[in-house]
Order: sequence, then structure tokens, then C-alpha cells
Amino acid sequence: MPRRAALLLILTLAVLAGPALAQLQLPGAVAPTPQGGATHGGAGARPTGEPSVPRTVSGPPLRRWEEGLPGRTLRFLGQHGSMVINRTGAGPQAGYTIAATNIVGRRGNDIRNMCTPDLNGGRPVTLTPAGRPDGLARYQAAFPGCTITLDLMADAAFVSAPGGVCTFDDCVFDPSGLWGPNDREIPADREIERARGVAERKLNDARRILQQRLRSTPEGRQFLQEQAAFPANRERLCRNYGTSDIGPGFCALKFTEARAEKLSAMVGGPPSDAPPRPARPRPPPQNPAPAPQQ
Repeated sequence: MPRRAALLLILTLAVLAGPALAQLQLPGAVAPTPQGGATHGGAGARPTGEPSVPRTVSGPPLRRWEEGLPGRTLRFLGQHGSMVINRTGAGPQAGYTIAATNIVGRRGNDIRNMCTPDLNGGRPVTLTPAGRPDGLARYQAAFPGCTITLDLMADAAFVSAPGGVCTFDDCVFDPSGLWGPNDREIPADREIERARGVAERKLNDARRILQQRLRSTPEGRQFLQEQAAFPANRERLCRNYGTSDIGPGFCALKFTEARAEKLSAMVGGPPSDAPPRPARPRPPPQNPAPAPQQ
């Protein structure tokens, strides 16, 4: 083959092999994306499309319970009984009392033998603050024959009896559950849905932060189990709230807000319904030193 023809053949083969050679990669080289850009990050990089974990829990604060609850009548599951919290005193010395009347119970083991006692004869007892162990402000009320714990919100209260069922005047009753407004006092559906969306976002932010924080700890598995069971428990506890379709929706909102407050407290930071801290007073300006006389 003439020398010139051999040279032309070599150049032609080199041109044709160019695209194939461009696909060869050295060990450890970064493969191009279909758009031509290189992918970044190693095996621990966040998958494309997965939202990043928020740094803090976002959302507006809950309304403080002191602004809406005093003077409001709370009913067990929005249906029966009556609990009313009232403010005593004013300013820093303000306190709170609670009266509980027409509490539905039974005499003995016969559920047909109903009774509706007024605790402490209908007279109020003092509410004692007990901190915020689950995010919401907690208070205790010691009625004769029954000590109850209340986690307070601006329009409802989660009540429990640490000692189990209560007995008053031979009447046995269990006050545990959500106490709140009846159907006529519940806000409109659109307000409940709007507030539910805010609470769900706060709950989701706190859940993702805690899930990442606890994922390699023994507490992480328990947290995931509790969170997975929360929707079913909420539905079970709320299905009998009120006497119309709006009641379970309101109840579910309160449970969601309370859960969001609890998880936010686990994340850290002040409670969303805590009173604002007073501004720190600024020190008075100092007069400049007089100039030395000549």
C-alpha cells in the first residue's frame, strides 16, 4: 500500500473511533449525566428529589390558652359534663381555678345506673401549674376523691386522671379524654382545615428533624412506632366527639396541634404558646469623661 494511502487510512480510523474512546473512563472518574453535567456527592449524598431536613420547626405559634380558655365551658367529647376555668387576681399574681359539674359516671358496675355528681359540691378548686412535660401547659386540680391533670389549649383541654378512675359520692367516673366545645361552638370547616394544614406542617417538620436525630439510637425505633400509630389512635379517640360530622374534625385538629407541640418540645426551643420574654433593658448611656484642662 502506498505510504500516502496508509496515512489517510490511519487518520480515518482515528476520527471514527473518537466518540467511542470518549466513553471510556478511568477508575474513579465521574460519569456524565444525560444532560452532560457531572453528578456530585458520594454514597451518602441525598437522593435527587428528597426534601432536605429543616433546621427548625416552622409555623405560627398557637394561641395562648390564657387568652381563650378562662370562662369557657368545656364538655367531655363536646357532649356532657362541664368544666370551667376562671382567672383570679391580676398581673403577675394572677391564678386560676376550675369547677367541674354534672360529670357523668355510674354507680357500682351497672352502666345503666348513671350518676352526674358535682365535684367538690360544684365549688372551684385551685389549678396548680405542673410545667410543660409534653409541650402544652399542664395544670393539676385536686378535687375530693379525684385528682386530674389538664394539658391546656385556647379552646380545649386534654384531661387525665393519674390515679385511674375517680370516685365521688359513690359515683365512679373516668374524666380522661378531650374536653372542648359542643357542635354549635366549633369553628367552621374551612377554619378547621386551614388550622389543620398549619399543624400538619409543623408536625412534619418536627418529625423529620427527630427522625434524623434519632435514627441510629434505640429511641429512634420507638419514635417511629409511636408516629406510625398516631393517625389510627387519633381517629379512634375522635370518632365519638360531638354529635355531628364537624366534631371529629375539630377533635383531630386538637390532637394534631398537641402532637406537633410535643414533638417541637423534643426538638428544642420555647413552646409556641409560651408568653413572650420581656425585653432586656438597655443600660443608660454613659457621659463621656471631661477633657483634661490645659
